Amino acid sequence: MNRKALVFLPLLLIIALCGLLLLGLQNDPKKIASALIGKPVPEFYQPNLFDPATNVNNHSLPSEVYLINVWGSWCTYCKQEHAFLMDLQKQGVPIVGLNYRDKRQNALLMLREMGNPFHLIIDDSKGLLAMKLGVDGAPETYFVDANGIIRYRYSGPLNKQIWQKEFQPLWQKFAQNAPHLSLQAMSQKEGKK
Repeated sequence: MNRKALVFLPLLLIIALCGLLLLGLQNDPKKIASALIGKPVPEFYQPNLFDPATNVNNHSLPSEVYLINVWGSWCTYCKQEHAFLMDLQKQGVPIVGLNYRDKRQNALLMLREMGNPFHLIIDDSKGLLAMKLGVDGAPETYFVDANGIIRYRYSGPLNKQIWQKEFQPLWQKFAQNAPHLSLQAMSQKEGKK
């Protein structure tokens, strides 16, 4: 009887493994858990993209609710989300850019051609801050509260639907003194185009 049970053991292990894989496929890959949720933005000391002789650090970050957007001029999806970031910036959302593993001159050219939605841009050409944040790739966006605590992480390009579903509730919850952000105005503007 024990030999018969041993024969079925590999089959049971394969079935269990398949079950775990199926459960994993049901998870949204854009919603990546981060060990930093509920923790402060990691300490850093890196060059400002526009002025490499000037270093920026945690004290350079906004003292209000803001986003950290991980981007690169080499990233197709970053270019796709860029117009939406420009709209957010016009609506008063402070965005800190983390230029990830990019060549400075290419990043500056992209900003010259497409506009600059960023309040501040950290040059992370070596990926040091990205590694501390646990960045998997670009684009990624982090929602940070006024105390510098990371509250949410989203992997993938931002758009109006993602903003309204994932970020707007956080904005309303944490941005008590920030200007009220209404994407209805954005929606009306997009409808006129």
